[in-house]
Amino acid sequence: MTHEVSTVPISQEFLLTLIHRSNKLYNKYAVEIKFRNRVYGGLPKSKELVKQYVQAKFGSEDTSKVAEDLDLEEELEKSVTGFKCDDRGIYMGSYCLKAAMKQYTSLMKLTVQKRGSKQTVKETLFIKGKVDDELTSEKVYFQPMTVKPHGLEDFAGHVSTMQGMRSILKSSEFIEHGVMQFEIWCLAVRMEKRTELTAQDIEDCLTFGQECGLGSCRSFESGKYDLVKFEELMEEKKF
Repeated sequence: MTHEVSTVPISQEFLLTLIHRSNKLYNKYAVEIKFRNRVYGGLPKSKELVKQYVQAKFGSEDTSKVAEDLDLEEELEKSVTGFKCDDRGIYMGSYCLKAAMKQYTSLMKLTVQKRGSKQTVKETLFIKGKVDDELTSEKVYFQPMTVKPHGLEDFAGHVSTMQGMRSILKSSEFIEHGVMQFEIWCLAVRMEKRTELTAQDIEDCLTFGQECGLGSCRSFESGKYDLVKFEELMEEKKF
């Protein structure tokens, strides 16, 4: 015995209602920050950057020979850091900003004042990069867009080797006075054992983070920013 399945056309009004409900799933906030000075990349770089470093510092075309003679190659590979980059430009992974938000809430003792807020940030808060009104998902680009860092700065450092502690030169790519735009999406639906974060909580975290900074080498007072914009995104009235 066969059964006929009747198909009922889905009205445009019904589709708009579904979209409306999905929009209500999150509280969304538009954010813009501007770095006061330099922000440094903390991603270990490849041998290619080691070659560029040796060429710039020692003026030699035979970079492998110089690195080998100075016993630099292994140390440089470990100590030259930078940013992620694609065809559009240099960016930070959204997970970096989310990790920073978790750090800020912890340092502010918000996780103590609001029990469950730590899990809220971990599981129900999301960062969406934004460029010219286009959401870029897990990539938060530095603006103005560039595929090349503004420079490479040296820092004195130490590494532990089989022969004991050795002094090395740590080098990090930097972007100067960059701007970042992104959205923060926070789940609006209450969940068991999850404390809701208010708009004021999120703004306070970002404001507190101004002095904590983002990126690498923050012990050198780098990566500090100003919160230029924090705005709750309201629903469009057409629904």
